[in-house]
Amino acid sequence: MTWRWHLFLLFLWSALFVMVLSLSFWLWFFLLYLFLGVWFLWGIRYARLVFSFSRSKGVPIHRSLRYAFTAFFHYPTFLWDIRLRLSCTEEEKRAFLHASQQITGVTMPSSFLCPFCKVEIRSALCTASDQAITVQKTPLLCPRCKTQLDGCRYCLFFEPERGSFGGTLEAGKCTRIKRVQPVEEICSPWIAQRLKEMGWHTLHAGIPITDSFSRPERCRFFQFDETKTRLDRIPCMGKTRFLLLKLEEELYSHSSSGSRSV
Repeated sequence: MTWRWHLFLLFLWSALFVMVLSLSFWLWFFLLYLFLGVWFLWGIRYARLVFSFSRSKGVPIHRSLRYAFTAFFHYPTFLWDIRLRLSCTEEEKRAFLHASQQITGVTMPSSFLCPFCKVEIRSALCTASDQAITVQKTPLLCPRCKTQLDGCRYCLFFEPERGSFGGTLEAGKCTRIKRVQPVEEICSPWIAQRLKEMGWHTLHAGIPITDSFSRPERCRFFQFDETKTRLDRIPCMGKTRFLLLKLEEELYSHSSSGSRSV
């Protein structure tokens, strides 16, 4: 079960508690503990499945118990995180990739869904170091609306202007590519004046980004940031997508890209 289901069942149990207060003690006792028993057995079902699966993969008992405990409270954590790290057969990997369509919204993890016209771009993504997701080639353009989807807008190193992060991500600066700039261009007038009084007329700071859909010419550091992609409702662009991409790359490392279709 997910934590949302646990909260929902807790709410139902609380409501039932209030509703049966007027009943006799034994009936009240029976109904409340029947509900708790069903709730507990429902979670145990997921925990038992996870424990059996983990043991079948050679996971030690203590780790299998920890995974089962995790699954009891939040099964998706095991399903889309822990399970993807365990040793699996090729058939299981193919099944995982097929099931991943539920959370990625695309046929394969390496595909990218344009958030504006909902076109799927095949074989667009790949893994990078430090569990990062980047693009196989640049620019990544939507074939329908021609939007550049590997621009600063979704990059980990893009810092939006203050107050715009929760909005449109239109402009900001790059925290990776830096150059010497006048303080007037990168600071508020009051801060710039104070820095000048202290003898600082220039600062080595991130280059300004005036259009977040563009990308600096000398940029070689693009990485998707799940926090930013979530603002445009692009699903699953974090740790889970990285693990799925690794599975896809391992499975099809000796195959042509055409064999990846499902």
